[in-house]
Amino acid sequence: MTAAYLLMKWGIAVRIHKKTILYAAGVLACGNIALQVLGFAYRVLLSHYAGAEGLGVYRLVNSVYLVCNAGCLSGVTMACSRLSAASEARGEQYKVRAVLHLAFRVFFTLCLLCGVVLLLDGQGIAGGILGDSRCARAFPFLLLCLALTGIENIFKSLFIGLERMQYAAVSEVTEQLIRIGAVWLLLRQYQGENYGTIAMLIFAGMVASEIFSASFLTILYRRGLAGRTPAAPLDRTTARQFFFIALPVSASALLGNVIGSAGSILLPKRLMLAGLTYEQALSALGVLSGMAMPLLLLPVALISSVCTALLPAVTAAQATGNQKRVRALTGRAVTTVGLIGVPATAVLVPLAPALSARIFDQSLSTPYVSLLGVTAMLCYYQMAAGSLLNALGMQHWQVVISVSAELLQVLLMYRWCAQPAWGIYGYLGAMALTEALAFVLSLTLLHRKTGFVLRPVRRFGVPLLCGAALYGWTRVFFAWFSQHSVSETAALFWTAAGAAALYLLVLRLMDVHLWTYLSRRIEKTALPRLHLW
Repeated sequence: MTAAYLLMKWGIAVRIHKKTILYAAGVLACGNIALQVLGFAYRVLLSHYAGAEGLGVYRLVNSVYLVCNAGCLSGVTMACSRLSAASEARGEQYKVRAVLHLAFRVFFTLCLLCGVVLLLDGQGIAGGILGDSRCARAFPFLLLCLALTGIENIFKSLFIGLERMQYAAVSEVTEQLIRIGAVWLLLRQYQGENYGTIAMLIFAGMVASEIFSASFLTILYRRGLAGRTPAAPLDRTTARQFFFIALPVSASALLGNVIGSAGSILLPKRLMLAGLTYEQALSALGVLSGMAMPLLLLPVALISSVCTALLPAVTAAQATGNQKRVRALTGRAVTTVGLIGVPATAVLVPLAPALSARIFDQSLSTPYVSLLGVTAMLCYYQMAAGSLLNALGMQHWQVVISVSAELLQVLLMYRWCAQPAWGIYGYLGAMALTEALAFVLSLTLLHRKTGFVLRPVRRFGVPLLCGAALYGWTRVFFAWFSQHSVSETAALFWTAAGAAALYLLVLRLMDVHLWTYLSRRIEKTALPRLHLW
């Protein structure tokens, strides 16, 4: 079911053309919002069965998975998306299958190398690097999950590059449903307190869900594209372009995840120097990564949809030399991210303590949530800027910025978190500062590359004003509704509903029409429509 159909069903009297950014982002957003809701339910499930310490052990294992995933997949999927989008824009559909086959060969080679390292020295990595030998039990399932995720993500990147957004949305939502059911059954059956076994069972549930996604997208490709795009041998120029994109993106993601994982490993040790026990430090990591951050990053479903929808459009405009369109799309991305991310985060910050206590049974302080909220807003802007740098072929600069930011964050965390007066706030402050610096550098590069007009009042001032108005509304009226409503759930609902109405009113008063802004048509040549349903 497409986003356009849903909007028509809800009675929104606007015609949405299938080549608009709104249509592409809407398809992804429908899937991502459903995925976000299911992911939230999944984290509630994990917090119930694993607890804060169990989430901390899972986070340590997951840090290894993220490093392997980044090194094996990030550059491969980016190259697949960009080259398929560029081939479509130039009418060179015969290159699509060759790019796909190269992507699989590169991925499985890298995946095999990761498997050799983890299987030969799993205990050494778990005990010597992660600092917890219990993590080694999950490594075999981690590798199986990595292989299946690679198949899924490569096909997904191809469909996104060819603007078949609905396939990725259906796959991800169904995968998450299967994951929730599988992990629930495994943890419910286990009912034990060995956190290494719990981490292993979580990855076993992930494997079950990835089997579906990999199979589903493979079938879609074989039924839809395999017979419609002609096969052709891979030419050297395309191969060079593939590695020119993949290598720096993989290096950036790999180094960034290695440094980020080092931060996750070092954080409990630095917090122990600030006066916490190992269990308390591991619980602090679990609360931050498994409860607080997912709560404050709820708007990422919409932000990532817009960024993903813009990627093939920017790549196509760049490939055909349409610099005017590149400038327009760059400015549109920055403005849209601000108009969505800043107000949504401003609503979540005052509500987060009550939501966390109700959902996770975990209290969060107001300063803690506020600092996380600032970090989340900066993260959204940097997410858009980084995607645009990659789409414009500036992935080398993206490597420098992201790796430098991650390294600076770990260095600041290492220094600040060991101080008793800072503790976990040192980590939050380090995240906020490095995200801000990374975004400023990325925005400067984008401005020089594309020449898009900055317009700071419209691109940053309007979102901040909306955010300030919504933050004030939420604080005052949530307290009022809490006193006069029969339940806290009703208070949360009415406060959120009022904030949404106020948001639309503020945009209207400022003469900002977000719907019209996103509804502008993407003019490009498309492949023949597929009829798979």
